[in-house]
Amino acid sequence: MHTCPLLRVSMKSRKIAARRPLHARGTTSSRDWTAVLEISAGLAGLVGWRALQDVLNAIPDSNDDFSLF
Repeated sequence: MHTCPLLRVSMKSRKIAARRPLHARGTTSSRDWTAVLEISAGLAGLVGWRALQDVLNAIPDSNDDFSLF
């Protein structure tokens, strides 16, 4: 038995973390939500890429475009 209380707590948490959950598979509703989130992330990525393209296209090609005179 270890006398250090911090070590005892960390060993106990490791044992709890090592246990397998009772339900290894997700339910159908969680799989449905996962699919919805994946589709949403894909669409957000496309929209973000389009916005990045617009920003990069707005940058002038040469330093002459920055001059005021």
